[in-house]
Amino acid sequence: MPSHLGVSIALAFVVILGSTLFWMLRLPSPMAHEVARAVFSVQATRCIIVPILDLFYTERAVELACRMGKQQSAAIVLAYIVEVPRLLTLDTPLAADIEERSQQALKHAQAIVMRHGLKCLSTTLRAREANDGIAQIVKRYNGDIIVLGVQASANHLPSIFTRTADALMRRPPCEVLIDSVPG
Repeated sequence: MPSHLGVSIALAFVVILGSTLFWMLRLPSPMAHEVARAVFSVQATRCIIVPILDLFYTERAVELACRMGKQQSAAIVLAYIVEVPRLLTLDTPLAADIEERSQQALKHAQAIVMRHGLKCLSTTLRAREANDGIAQIVKRYNGDIIVLGVQASANHLPSIFTRTADALMRRPPCEVLIDSVPG
């Protein structure tokens, strides 16, 4: 009787060991070339540009960018773009309320990035059009992707970011992700 018990235990041990080795040494199924390229592209993201205003949907874009960049420890560049009318020079002094609004918006956005523990860079830039300013920021910081928050509304005129999203989609300086929040 004891020899049957020993044989049973030995047999069970061999089966468990064999199945464990099979599980450990089996190769994963091969990934399609297109899928591998997409995975590599997302993993290579090191710098995410987020144009911001002092509005809810741009703060949402910052949160989305942080979640996207968390795994890659990407740097988040917060860019407040001030559109300067063509009648004025780009170095015309800003009104105090514009400067204050930009600093407040950047401060809120920085708090979101800091909560995620990511590297945060912020800048205010003057440009004739927001999309041109964003393109300059992408070039300056070697941006990999732009995360742009917009809010579409049927009964309002297009906002600066709606116009900007349209222009960026026509001539993207890098990959563009648009987070369109319902009105």
